[in-house]
Amino acid sequence: ENIITMMLLARSAIVAYVLLLAPLTIALSVWDGVIGSDQRMALHRYASKAGLEHKSFSRPLDQSNNNGNNIIERTLDAILTEIESKDSNIHGKQQCVEYWTRQEWRHIEAHSDVDEALAKMHDQNPSLLVDDELESKFSATYSNTHGFRFPSNGHVLYLQVGSEVKGPTCVFPSRSSGGDLLQSNEHHEKACATEGDNHQDNGGIKLVTVPAVSGRLLRFNGQDLHAVPRPHDMWMLPFVKGGAEYKPEEVWGRSVILFNVWPGEEDPPLNVSLDSNEGGEGEAHTNELCNAFSEWNEVNVVQNTQIEVPDTQESNQSVKVWLLGNERRRGYPMRTANLLSPAHGGRESLRKALSEKSLVTELLLRQQ
Repeated sequence: ENIITMMLLARSAIVAYVLLLAPLTIALSVWDGVIGSDQRMALHRYASKAGLEHKSFSRPLDQSNNNGNNIIERTLDAILTEIESKDSNIHGKQQCVEYWTRQEWRHIEAHSDVDEALAKMHDQNPSLLVDDELESKFSATYSNTHGFRFPSNGHVLYLQVGSEVKGPTCVFPSRSSGGDLLQSNEHHEKACATEGDNHQDNGGIKLVTVPAVSGRLLRFNGQDLHAVPRPHDMWMLPFVKGGAEYKPEEVWGRSVILFNVWPGEEDPPLNVSLDSNEGGEGEAHTNELCNAFSEWNEVNVVQNTQIEVPDTQESNQSVKVWLLGNERRRGYPMRTANLLSPAHGGRESLRKALSEKSLVTELLLRQQ
């Protein structure tokens, strides 16, 4: 009996030690050096002409017929192939990749990417779409809890970033709507329980800020709420004066390719052009679509508790996160979700994270 007790104690000690050493369990990855400067320039030129229209293509691509896909599609396929080379569970699986581009630093309110046309159809004719039927048809992507169909993963590929741009992508892991920001959920509490005492905060809302860096790739869970504030401290301003500047692009430009991965065994997003095979449309394809995965530099996520912040704090600690979409999309009646800044460093620590040029930061916002 004593031997069994000692074995159990030893096992508990080992588990505790492993948990102590474990990295942050965030389903979010950031890499620098994913594509070279020449390829970024070629992609930016093509993206500037492509516009905001959502398109999609099936992959893996047939490498013997490269002329049928444009430079964006070939590059995204190459990037995903490199990621899959390190994960046998997803290597070679059929997927649909939905993508669009943006060249300006605009204020993008917090939202999760969804099957937009399906969501609009649901809003217009809710009686025609039954949750159980949608969940059966889209078992890998439909969330009965939220009433939307989400992609498997979302991505941002940063091509060119102006010198004055402070436009981080802000991701709220494990939260899919504004309503999720204002209520605890079992999934979030279990995640906190495995991440040490620094995260044992009732009502804590995890936020990861990812600065825009040329050649950087962000990959996150497809259900995660995300936003791009402009000005960078928009969530802490009572109002915004004047209009935003967008020119010249070397100062204010923020050229990105945004793309979502959907499982190939399900239908692609509704009403999104699939496999148009438009080719390069005159754009020369470079030989090096992206760097090899071994050359990518994984960027660590730094907790804001590890960053020095001023001892003095503002009396006002409110953080007002603007939400995109109608009430069903927001999961909340109001246009903003009102939170509190981190206990460590307050609003100043959040401002610092939002103004970083490169450092990826994790913060813990609080519910009121």
